[in-house]
Amino acid sequence: MNRSATAHSDARGFSLVELIVTVVLAGIIFAAMVPLFVNASKASGRDRVRNVAASAAQGRIDSIRLLSWSQLTDPSINTNLQSSTFAGGLFGSTYTPPGSNSVYAVQYSVTPVPSSGQANYVQVRVSVTTPSSSSPTYTTTMATIVLNPAATSNSSSPSPSPTPTVTPTPTPTPSPTTGFYTLTILVTTSNVNAGGVTVVRTDVTPNTPASPALQIPTATTSVGWVSLPGGPGITYLVTCNYKNNKVITQTITLTGDTSYTFNTQS
Repeated sequence: MNRSATAHSDARGFSLVELIVTVVLAGIIFAAMVPLFVNASKASGRDRVRNVAASAAQGRIDSIRLLSWSQLTDPSINTNLQSSTFAGGLFGSTYTPPGSNSVYAVQYSVTPVPSSGQANYVQVRVSVTTPSSSSPTYTTTMATIVLNPAATSNSSSPSPSPTPTVTPTPTPTPSPTTGFYTLTILVTTSNVNAGGVTVVRTDVTPNTPASPALQIPTATTSVGWVSLPGGPGITYLVTCNYKNNKVITQTITLTGDTSYTFNTQS
């Protein structure tokens, strides 16, 4: 009789207490995992809006590069870019992605860099700020340099006039070249934006950008220019554009192969 009761008790499965304990433990485990899912979802959302901001900034940069030189050097260019009707509505102070109600704020900065009254190039920056509904908000800034086409055009074509061509003497007279040297700029890749590093010779008029006009360091290489004219009075202006929206410049006299390190904490 006792043997039959024991067998019947073993066959009935889990008791009510065991089920309650299992449910409570499962609830505790799931409750602990909820914050992980929430944080992962928030991080994914932040990445999406930042990617949209970066794409919008790059798109505006590309559109600005298509503007004419007269438009880029117009004193009202920054005001014009904030207008939603300028250049066929390609710009404006806000950006709303297709199929979305999120509004991104857009700011522009186009700064001509003059030499003897005429700009050799303009520095362009576009900043896109994520919507206020995304917490926290982020601002993505991209930059580039647009050269004056007149400064880079080939002027060596023969003149149709029979009058002999007289080459004007630059003012001030450039210092004599004593050699050709290599200039290497050491910067931290993660701190440099799309504006990169530029080198412009400043002891001649007009100032002459080194070739190539713009270089951006990679994770494995620094930037450098070779065969630059050098001498005691030959000077170059090195400009480095950082991701924190700072622009750092340094004037260098090139009298030999030179390696210069920018202070990335500036």
